[in-house]
Amino acid sequence: MRYRPGMIASFAHNFVFIKLRKTAGTAIELALSSLCAERDIITPLGLDDEMIRKAHGWRGPQNFSSEPGMNERCKGLIDRGDEAAYRELRKALGRSKAYNNHMPAKRARRMLGEEFWQNAHKWTVERHPYEKAVSRAYFVLWLRGLPAGSLQDVLEDLLDDGQVDERRLYTIGGKLAVDQVIRYEDLPGAFNLVLAKSGLRFDGDLPRAKISQRADRRPARELLTKRQRDTIYASCRETFELLGYEA
Repeated sequence: MRYRPGMIASFAHNFVFIKLRKTAGTAIELALSSLCAERDIITPLGLDDEMIRKAHGWRGPQNFSSEPGMNERCKGLIDRGDEAAYRELRKALGRSKAYNNHMPAKRARRMLGEEFWQNAHKWTVERHPYEKAVSRAYFVLWLRGLPAGSLQDVLEDLLDDGQVDERRLYTIGGKLAVDQVIRYEDLPGAFNLVLAKSGLRFDGDLPRAKISQRADRRPARELLTKRQRDTIYASCRETFELLGYEA
């Protein structure tokens, strides 16, 4: 199962948020959209999440495509709640030159321009790779309506596809391309600390988004086999070292 990476770029507040999977990225995008201005770039989320934005009166997708009428078409589908057409539009965006959900830093820098990229505060949120793998697997179980007993099969598929290591989204040429990587475990406190660097603050709790039922709440270390842990560590060694995670 492939996914379309997202981002928010604020020209008004001089920041770029690069979104990773299973790191509260959607909740953060929702919160950030409440702080964005008219010329900022906000990429489309799933329709359920767009309904959360709409209910709060926060800005929805805007300025993400240079294709004539695309931004307006996206807004119209959200307003009508046309899930099937909206899903197809998001798939098309994933194949286009538009800004899209979970966008790698290299492409974001090219599209945003070198001057803005260099001056903006660029940041992302990362998570312990073991926990990310298990959380992702449970999300896939929920999304596909599979029984909890299929967890190991889904984990194996994720590891085979290399869907746990996401450093490519916030590195360029193997080097860190963002100014700050926040640990998921430090949320929500770290959220307002990073916002403060742009002179912003979000009052209230982060919105609850993309919540799936994790049947087994034991630590991921206990749910993964030794081989799976070793595989994850081998592919995510730089993440473990960068953020001080224990293997």
